[in-house]
Amino acid sequence: MGLDYPFARERKAQLPCARSERALLRPAGFLDLEALQRIEGVCFQRRRFRKEQLEWVLRNERALTLVEDDGRRLTGALMLLFEGRVCRVLSVAVIPEARRRELGTRLMLVAEDLAHDRGCSTIRLEVSTQNVGAIELYRTLEYVMDGLLPGYYSWGEDAFSMHKSLAAPPPPEVASARPTAEQNSMS
Repeated sequence: MGLDYPFARERKAQLPCARSERALLRPAGFLDLEALQRIEGVCFQRRRFRKEQLEWVLRNERALTLVEDDGRRLTGALMLLFEGRVCRVLSVAVIPEARRRELGTRLMLVAEDLAHDRGCSTIRLEVSTQNVGAIELYRTLEYVMDGLLPGYYSWGEDAFSMHKSLAAPPPPEVASARPTAEQNSMS
C-alpha cells in the first residue's frame, strides 16, 4: 500500500509504475527500523525514540508510521497513535537536508487527513517548549496550545500540549428501513 500526498492523489493514475521523481509517502515496516533509528538520531538529540519504542509503534495495531522515501533513503517520518476519536502525533521528523521544503507541513496535513478518515475529531501532540520551529509550524496549521506540561520529557524539559479540532467526518450512509419505489416494483 503506498500513499501519495493528498495534493498528488489526482496525478497518481498518470504516474508510471516505476518510481517517479517525487518521493513516495508510504507505511513503514520492520525493514525500515534501522532507517527510522537514523532519522530519530539525526533529528532529535535527546527526544528520540529508542529501538524498542519504534518496534512497539510498528507492531501496535492502533499506530501508523509513514515514511517519505525518495528512492535512496528515508527523508522523513510520521508516527501516529489512534486513541478512539483522538489521533496523537507521536513524532514528526525530517532529516536536515530535506528541511525547508514543506515536508513537515505535508506530513502534518497527511496526519490530519488520516485522522479524519478514521473518524477522529481531534488531533493532539506534545512539543518541546524549546522547539520554536515546530511550535511555529503547528501554529501556522491552526493548532491551539492548551497547556504546559512541566518536566514532560525524561530529562526534565517542559512541553506544550497542542491540539486541533478536525471537521466532523461525514455520517455513514444509513439505509432506509422502508423499501424504495424501485425495490417495491421488483417484488
